[in-house]
Amino acid sequence: MSKALLKIEREAARLPVKDREVLAERLMRGVRHEPLTQVEEAWVEEAERRVSAWRQWDENGIPVARAVKQIRKDLDCGIILPNFGNGRDSRR
Repeated sequence: MSKALLKIEREAARLPVKDREVLAERLMRGVRHEPLTQVEEAWVEEAERRVSAWRQWDENGIPVARAVKQIRKDLDCGIILPNFGNGRDSRR
């Protein structure tokens, strides 16, 4: 990081929270138009895939306690997982 950038960062850190928020928003507007890297593009695609799957998900999901019980069974290795049925952690 350049000395000039470090100086600006220190000065910006002294601003009131609201001013820092405004500054951050203005700075972000300036970089939003830059092309995404391959990694960023992959994350965007993954996020879109997950949102799409979530939106299509059947509303008749399974209760969390039953899901955790199935995970414990599938793992069958004694890992401690939260017991959502009674609010306490427990061993298998």
